[in-house]
Amino acid sequence: MTSLLAELASRHLYAPMRAGSELLAGPAVTNRPGWLRRGTLRGAGEGSSPGMAWRAGGSYPWCTMTGLTEYILDVSEAVLLAVWVAVLIMAVALSQRRERGPVRPGWLDARCRTGAPTGLALTAAVLTLATSAWALASVTYSVVHRTGLARDDLRVLAFVTGHRVPWLTSLAKVLTWLGSTLVLWPVAIVAGLGLWRWRRRWLPAVLPALALAGAWAGSLLIKGLVGRPRPPLADRLTVVHSLSYPSEHAAQALATWGMLALMLMAGRSAPARVLLAAGAALIAFVIGLTRLYLGAHWLTDVLGGWALAGVWDCLLIIGYLLAQQMAAASPGRQARAAVYRKAA
Repeated sequence: MTSLLAELASRHLYAPMRAGSELLAGPAVTNRPGWLRRGTLRGAGEGSSPGMAWRAGGSYPWCTMTGLTEYILDVSEAVLLAVWVAVLIMAVALSQRRERGPVRPGWLDARCRTGAPTGLALTAAVLTLATSAWALASVTYSVVHRTGLARDDLRVLAFVTGHRVPWLTSLAKVLTWLGSTLVLWPVAIVAGLGLWRWRRRWLPAVLPALALAGAWAGSLLIKGLVGRPRPPLADRLTVVHSLSYPSEHAAQALATWGMLALMLMAGRSAPARVLLAAGAALIAFVIGLTRLYLGAHWLTDVLGGWALAGVWDCLLIIGYLLAQQMAAASPGRQARAAVYRKAA
């Protein structure tokens, strides 16, 4: 009886994964691009070990892991969506309760409280971090295994290159510099000096530079691991030398301009905060479009760069909020310590 149950469980659990892996593997290894004929993230090319090569029919255990990874990404997407909806509902419900009268403080109320470093701001940062991490994992998975969004890369590139006009090409070549380190490093340094003079605190002043440095380093790390080539040379309107995934310009632009907007939001009105956030998002969006238009990147490169920037910026913001909470709690600790010393 036990062996029968084990056989049925194995058949129902692994059969869909094998079917999915057969679709991913394709009819023949030679139908895959050269950079996808490898068994690892970066691979070793045509002369690599046959034990690590892609195999039709999903005979290699990696194909089973591929199906499992895809299943986990699908489930995590639904979970993240449900958590976001639940947090929004709780925030609206708690705000309505506060309007009717005083609310007894609790854990949920503390997580949705505005104006506190560990309140709604920290909750939103954690959820955005989880969403960005899922997006980065999903796009990277799509790029490595040539599934999902990565299947549309060629169509998007063909559409963009087929709608180029001279005046837009000149504009794209200028705007794309807003995501370059040659422009962003001076912006981060000048903005840091301005934030230090305005707020007299070192952490907000260095966060834009930290955001830029982390996005740059993370892009280079993932480029080396994935090893994806650029679009064809005939489609490029700009000179590029590094690998393709993720887009360095997209990651740096969203990380730097987004962090600068967040640091400038302190003490501003709600309309001013919306304008700052919209301005940073618009700059990052335009830079991503220029990388596609100029043929420097595939669509998934840009999406991966934005996701990487979201992960890194959220980590920095979470650390910044926790540091604010510790700084706010330190006077109370000092007062209690003084009381204890006096009592002793």
